[in-house]
Parts: sequence; structure tokens; C-alpha cells
Amino acid sequence: MDFDAEKMEELLELTRENNKILRSMRKSQKVTTLFSFVYWIIILGSIFGTYYYFQPTIQKYIKITQVSLDTLQQLEGQAGAIPGDVKMFRSLLSPNTK
Repeated sequence: MDFDAEKMEELLELTRENNKILRSMRKSQKVTTLFSFVYWIIILGSIFGTYYYFQPTIQKYIKITQVSLDTLQQLEGQAGAIPGDVKMFRSLLSPNTK
């Protein structure tokens, strides 16, 4: 197998061109990865920043919800005692037949 100088030069030129293309592709991949990382940091940072900014309001609404649920539970407990109170009231109003 005898390679002549012209074919070797052509092969060397193609190899350098391929190397140049591969390096630019790798550089593009690194830049894309970096921008993707920065993109997600901005998205997650804005979510946590928004929560931190609105946290006092959120806590206030959570407290209001808890107080409302406690009040409803107390009302349910008192409503269960009403039939017993009505029976006691009727027994007080009924004439004693002893």
C-alpha cells in the first residue's frame, strides 16, 4: 500500500476539519449545559424568593384556616349536646307527677 503525498495531505486536511467541528460541538454543548443550569437556578430561585416574600401572608391564611376548623369542630361538639339539653329542658317544664 503506497500512499502518495497528495492523498496524505487530503486526509490530514479532513482530519483537522473534523477535529475543528468536534471541538466547536463540544464547546456548544458546554455553553448549553451552563445556560441550562443558570436557567433552572433562576426558576427555582424565583419560586423560593416568591415564597419568602409572601410567607407572612401565607402564614396568616394558614392560621385563619386553623382557627376556622377549630371553631367548626367546637360547633359540631356543641350541636351534638343540643338534643340532650332539649330533653333536660322538657323535663324541667313538664309537671311533676309524683
